Amino acid sequence: MSHGKANELEGSSGLSFEDALTQILARANKTLRGVRGMEVISKHLVVSETGELDYHVRAYLQFDMTPPDQLHL
Repeated sequence: MSHGKANELEGSSGLSFEDALTQILARANKTLRGVRGMEVISKHLVVSETGELDYHVRAYLQFDMTPPDQLHL
C-alpha cells in the first residue's frame, strides 16, 4: 500500500508563472523523493513601482511517503 501527502508551497519568479512552478519543484526535489504532481491553487502578479513583474504561484505538491517498514531510522 502506498501513502501520499500534499504540502502547500509558494514560489516566485521574475520570468513567468511556469518558472515559479519550476522553482517550487526544484526546491522540493532537493529534500523529497517520489514527487507525483502539483496542483495550482492560485497565482498572482506583483508589479513594482518601476514596472517590473514578479510572478507568484501557490500550489499543492503531491508526493509519496515511504512506508514505515522501509524507513532508515
